[in-house]
Amino acid sequence: MSAELALHLSAHFFASIFAGYLIWKIWQKPAASFLAAIAGGVFVDLDHFIDYYFVFGFDLRWDYFFNGYQFLKSGKDYIFFHGWEYVLILFFLLFVFKNKSAKSVVLGLALGMFFHLSLDSALNGLPVRSYSIIERAKNNFEAEKLVEPERKAEYLLKRQIIKF
Repeated sequence: MSAELALHLSAHFFASIFAGYLIWKIWQKPAASFLAAIAGGVFVDLDHFIDYYFVFGFDLRWDYFFNGYQFLKSGKDYIFFHGWEYVLILFFLLFVFKNKSAKSVVLGLALGMFFHLSLDSALNGLPVRSYSIIERAKNNFEAEKLVEPERKAEYLLKRQIIKF
């Protein structure tokens, strides 16, 4: 794993801990808030395994996985768990639930995901819209349609250079 990826994953973890801390300060539900924030802020990345499976099947090569070759080879960004739509639904659910424990879990998931998607957008240099499931579906999940024009040439060049 590269130092850059380790830093990226660490940022997700610490942002999730921060989200859990904020919720704990509000509702005094430490276990629920921290676990939910970590689920929303870290485990959301498990969807990368789905994208990998679509391209390479069960032949898991960690170097391919950690370098994101599944995205380069397929040209698709499915990442089904990465979606602003989930954050909106979770924030809406805050008004539905009355129980403080349930609210702390929902808010933990929402804040964890919010921080995760915000960090991904900033650290990956992708527009915020790239993390909308609706936007990705509208563009047939094609990665080259989701990057900014100035990064499109770099992305297409990488696709040509990498040999699988």
